[in-house]
Amino acid sequence: MQCPMKICQSYFMKYNLAIITLLLIIFIWLFKLNQAWFYKINSMHSILPIQIWEALNFISYTKFAILPIILLSLSFFFCKNKLINVILLIVIFYAFFYGLKILIAEPRPYIVLPSDSFFWLNQFEDSSKSAYKSFPSGHTGNAAVFVFSLIQLFFAKAPFIKILLFIFLLLVGLSRICTGWHWPIDVLASGLIGYILVKICLSLELNKLKSSL
Repeated sequence: MQCPMKICQSYFMKYNLAIITLLLIIFIWLFKLNQAWFYKINSMHSILPIQIWEALNFISYTKFAILPIILLSLSFFFCKNKLINVILLIVIFYAFFYGLKILIAEPRPYIVLPSDSFFWLNQFEDSSKSAYKSFPSGHTGNAAVFVFSLIQLFFAKAPFIKILLFIFLLLVGLSRICTGWHWPIDVLASGLIGYILVKICLSLELNKLKSSL
């Protein structure tokens, strides 16, 4: 029988990023740091040109479906045995995130905070319709599903590409705070949810199930 301590260490090494993210979410929530951290991160918007933040928001916007289309195309041409899984993943992602937005109805920063106290970039989205749809961040979840799917399907043994994909995901998350659309917990939780959805959906043996029917 395997030692419980070794089992815990094994799980931590395998899911360390997810565990650290969860602990960070709990820390921010317990100590009520969401607003304070929003201001700190939002004040860093000048580290990159506005055009970069705009491009990140454009690429990861769920309504444009750029990342899902790329993921579906790559799966169709290079990983057909997981195409059904990817389709299921994308459908569940859209349904789950939309449901959470409606159910939780969290107000966005521009509803809660004085408009002149932070940087807000309104380019593509309808601010009145989405005023109470802050949690979760669709952009970040979309990017997380894209990044973690690519890593699991194509780049599990390509550390340099994995780093580039993680940087992309980090920048998308930062863009949602730096442009004034989301709270830190929205972004962190969305990345974590995206990761979990990828792990669950891509682990299903749907092709075998289809063959047996």
